Amino acid sequence: MNQFERIPVDVRWKLAAQGFSALPFAYRRAIKDVAGDHLYNEVERVVWQGFGREAGVVAHAFGMPLGNAREVAEAFAVAAKVFFGAEYRYEIRNSAPDEAELTIRGCAMVKRAKEMGEDPFAACNACHAFTKAAIPNLNPGYAPKYQSGICAGDSACSILVKSLDRG
Repeated sequence: MNQFERIPVDVRWKLAAQGFSALPFAYRRAIKDVAGDHLYNEVERVVWQGFGREAGVVAHAFGMPLGNAREVAEAFAVAAKVFFGAEYRYEIRNSAPDEAELTIRGCAMVKRAKEMGEDPFAACNACHAFTKAAIPNLNPGYAPKYQSGICAGDSACSILVKSLDRG
């Protein structure tokens, strides 16, 4: 057994997810003062859009259904949980025909922000970029609409996954 395999799979996943969810704050500390808010936010948005597109890779690799709003919301949430770890806790309910409400009650990025002494609001830019790239990458007929956010001080995030045909 090599040294890597001595680390249990669940511990590896937890450590990787904690590192991933800390990225926005580590980069913010290292770059923001030099780049300034506007440039930093633009660069961060592009990076997290790239990460968001990876949700489609996960969904397609594991044959997840993506034909309606609930399936898109579920695939998004599963991929987010893969990336962010078990701290990402969610529930999904149908809220209208071909519309699903994703409620996130546990956010790893907000938890990392608090642990690192950062303002949780700083997670919003990365999260929104991730989500707004992920949902249409899963199915281009759908888009997310934020209704609330933990990083903005709400008790949960509420994201509607809506058919673009519904407006």
